[in-house]
Amino acid sequence: MKHRRGLIITLTLIVILGALAGWWHSRWQILKHTQVPTTRTATLFLPGTQGAWLSLRSMVVSLNRPHLGHFTLTAKVAFNGSVTWDSHGTFDPRNPLIPVIFKDNTHPRRQAEQLRTVLTVLHRHYGIDHVNFVGHSSGGTIAYDYLNQSQPAPVTVDRLVCLGADFPERTPLRYHYPQLHILNLAGSIGRLGNDSEVPVNTATPMKHLVQGKVASYHFQKLTGPIWNTQHSLLHENPAVDRLMIHFLYPPI
Repeated sequence: MKHRRGLIITLTLIVILGALAGWWHSRWQILKHTQVPTTRTATLFLPGTQGAWLSLRSMVVSLNRPHLGHFTLTAKVAFNGSVTWDSHGTFDPRNPLIPVIFKDNTHPRRQAEQLRTVLTVLHRHYGIDHVNFVGHSSGGTIAYDYLNQSQPAPVTVDRLVCLGADFPERTPLRYHYPQLHILNLAGSIGRLGNDSEVPVNTATPMKHLVQGKVASYHFQKLTGPIWNTQHSLLHENPAVDRLMIHFLYPPI
């Protein structure tokens, strides 16, 4: 009986590992023939509440593997706002992909202020003048709060992708960003109208917050099975990867 139980457990693990390997292969394959222009615009990935490196790791790695972007730097922000950098080889300025990990990861407005420090250092030490933001959940709120600051960093924000984000108690954007394009993505598990955490109708108000202040705003609802549209699985969806990378680095 013990041997049979051990065999069942082993076979189950093999099936699970095989499924994971197949999923990862398919995720990479969907981007294999994708092409985007090369720029010096850095894309910063902002995880949501209590988010850490694993929150957006697979998204960053999947874009790095086919060289759509280059992941050679991670920003780590301490509670006091000081920034340290993890280098993953020589910094590559071609479509840099930069995760930002906040130690204090439950206060979007405070994190938005700390993000200004991150961007200032990127400008001074790495020569970055233009950036994009990808914000999952409250990571989108962090990006929005940064845009509403009166003293931004000396960089230009070109594009913003919000993924499963909502904007509780936020006031309309106070400043004009004539170069900024926004893509707001919300998940809906089947016909539920939410991604298990964020209802679609709490993501759509962003349109009224930014209307008339940005170059363009586009909302898209992602409807599908739970493994593609659940809140924490939205950033594991290869279709989202492809949609996002084409938006961030459009053909010139």
